[in-house]
Amino acid sequence: MKLSIKLAACTFVTAAALMLSSNAFAAELLKVGSQGSEVSKLQQTLKSKGYYSYIVTGYYGSITKNAVTAFQRSNGLAVDGIAGSQTLGKLYSGTTSSNSTLLKVGSSGNEVTRLQQTLKGRRLFQHAVTGYYGSITKNAVMSFQRNSGLAVDGIAGRNTLNALYNNNTATISNASAVNNYTDQDLYWLSRIIEAEAKGESYTGKVAVGNVVLNRVKSSLFPNTVKGVIFEYYKGIPMFSPVENGTIYNTPDLESINAAKAALNGERPVGSATYFFNPSLSKGTWIVNNKTYVSKIGDHAFYA
Repeated sequence: MKLSIKLAACTFVTAAALMLSSNAFAAELLKVGSQGSEVSKLQQTLKSKGYYSYIVTGYYGSITKNAVTAFQRSNGLAVDGIAGSQTLGKLYSGTTSSNSTLLKVGSSGNEVTRLQQTLKGRRLFQHAVTGYYGSITKNAVMSFQRNSGLAVDGIAGRNTLNALYNNNTATISNASAVNNYTDQDLYWLSRIIEAEAKGESYTGKVAVGNVVLNRVKSSLFPNTVKGVIFEYYKGIPMFSPVENGTIYNTPDLESINAAKAALNGERPVGSATYFFNPSLSKGTWIVNNKTYVSKIGDHAFYA
């Protein structure tokens, strides 16, 4: 009797330990669709190591997946784009090979000397080469990043150094975006997001931007962000904020960041080109003629 009780107790403890271990792993598992502070931490760490060159959004989309994939490939890990316990352990341990190429304020030595000399050759660094990474070097790096369409953080990580040494400076505007979007695109996209998705989650805001940019790329709509937003059909604006004037409201920081994320390629609703709020409209034509994609907050999205 005592033996069976001990065995039962042992089995219970073992099962509990397995459940705890499983829960701990699940809590560490980050993949496309994940969001929150852990994703922000992941993006920030990838950014500091030169694998992620966009704003920290807290949303795990295709760009974050690609950054994780690149990190896994460089560090001999299974390449699946999922940040599980092994990937996160390697990333946060500080033992990756990318640390040797991360230069920032306080760094010194031959790599900083090389950095300064290269920046000087591009006429971005106008001072004596010292081998010490101070504020002057940081400002020169920021100028290079800005001119190259990279994330402007003053840290010479993998992406910055590759662009600098390979002479492959990009020709992108200061909109911190890809695909040749401009500051005006960011201006209007952040405003339509603010007007259409104020009060929605961050992902819901990015989704609205996703829809607008899908229309820009479609032959069925105007080919500019502003053109899409201000398009009329039979004398009626396609977007209600144009009609009621809320398109001219000043966007908050989250709406601006959501616009940047959409411009940088985040696509939480894929190929969707329509959305509406079912509690305010039946969206009959959309429902009858388009394919349902998903619902985020108060908005239903269709492609």
